[in-house]
Amino acid sequence: MFQAQKDWLVRFNLVRRIEHIVLLVSFTLLCLTGLPQKFSAYALSDAVIALFGGIELARLIRRLSALTFGLLGAFHLAYSAYEIATKRSSLGMLPTVKDLTDAWGAFLYYLGRRKVEPRYDRYDFKQKVEYWAVVWGFVIMGVTGVMMIFPAQVTRFMPGEIIPAAKAAHGGEAILAALVILTWHVYNAHLRPGIFPFDTSIFTGKIPKQRMIEEHPLEYARMISQAAADNDGSEHA
Repeated sequence: MFQAQKDWLVRFNLVRRIEHIVLLVSFTLLCLTGLPQKFSAYALSDAVIALFGGIELARLIRRLSALTFGLLGAFHLAYSAYEIATKRSSLGMLPTVKDLTDAWGAFLYYLGRRKVEPRYDRYDFKQKVEYWAVVWGFVIMGVTGVMMIFPAQVTRFMPGEIIPAAKAAHGGEAILAALVILTWHVYNAHLRPGIFPFDTSIFTGKIPKQRMIEEHPLEYARMISQAAADNDGSEHA
C-alpha cells in the first residue's frame, strides 16, 4: 500500500528493501570471488583474490555468498506467496500481452514514430525482463553450482561429462549476469534521463510523486481510485 508523504510515495516496504541489499551484497561478492578464479591468468585477478586474503578465504566467502544467495531466493518465493495469499500484492511481475504491445510502443517512441511513451503499471516490460532474467540466472547458477560442489554425488546418476558442462554453463552465466547488471540495470536504474545520477527508491522505499505519475501512471491512477473509495467508505460507515 502506498502512503503519501508530502511529495513522496512509499513504493517498497522494508522487506523488499532488505532483500535488495542482500541481493546486491551477495551477488557482488560472488562476482568478485568467482570471476577472478575463472580468469586466473590475469594479474588483476591475483590482486582481487589478494584483497580477500588469498584463494582459500576467497573460496569460503564465495560459498557463504552462494548460500546466502540461495536462501534469499527461497525467502523471496515464500514471501511473495505470502503477500499474494494475503492480498497484499498482485501478480504484477507476470508477463502479459500488454508488455508486448508496450515494448513495441516504446520502440516506436524511441524512433520518434510515436509522440508519447506507453502508459505503464507498477512494473514496465523492461523491469519484468530483468526480474525474470534474475530468476533464470538464479536457477542456472544454483543448479550448476551444486553440481560443482558435489561432483561425486552427481556423477553417481549422471554421466561424468555433466560436471565440465556445468562449469562452462556456470561461468558463462556469471559473465552474462555481470554484464547485464553493469549495463542494462545500472543504466535503467540509475543513469537514464530523469533519474541520473542515482535512484534511491529501492533503498529508501520512497519515490517522488511526480516521477510516479510519469513512470507508473496506471498504478498511480489505481492508487488514487482506491484511496477515494476508502475515504467514501469511511464517510458512510
